[in-house]
Amino acid sequence: MPEGCNFAKKDRAPTCYEEQTLHPYFDAVDDDRWLRARLITRTADGQVYRAKPLESPASWLIEFHVDPPSSWHARLAERVRFHFEIFKLAPLFEDQAADDLPGIELSIEEAFQAGRAADVRAHLEGLAHSRARLNKNSWMVALYEALAAHDWFCSGGFRQVAAG
Repeated sequence: MPEGCNFAKKDRAPTCYEEQTLHPYFDAVDDDRWLRARLITRTADGQVYRAKPLESPASWLIEFHVDPPSSWHARLAERVRFHFEIFKLAPLFEDQAADDLPGIELSIEEAFQAGRAADVRAHLEGLAHSRARLNKNSWMVALYEALAAHDWFCSGGFRQVAAG
């Protein structure tokens, strides 16, 4: 576990099952998909809206969140959410995504030039599928799926994202 995680973990003691952090060897939560992301676009006044192709939202962000399967017991779902929050995984994954996007910008542009939005979507879905073979709850899987699901991003919005 990274040093920062160990530091956060030792600062507190759980008071109930849901406040226990996950153990990497004893808590089998990686058989199911529970990590998701979404691309959020905003208007100039800060309102969230789903940008359409060719629009220029005032801002955008990637948001990571826990989305446990319905087959999970509610207590396990809360425990995973607690673990996600106590270790501040959303901001960590958002920073990693911000570092990753410039590295795939060229391949996304090439896919767009080859076949427009459909090829960008297929490229991102392929990246997600490849990453999921090793870890279906990787932040990269969640990121690439979220980007592939957003028409604005696939239709050229990736250029605005790449520009910052």
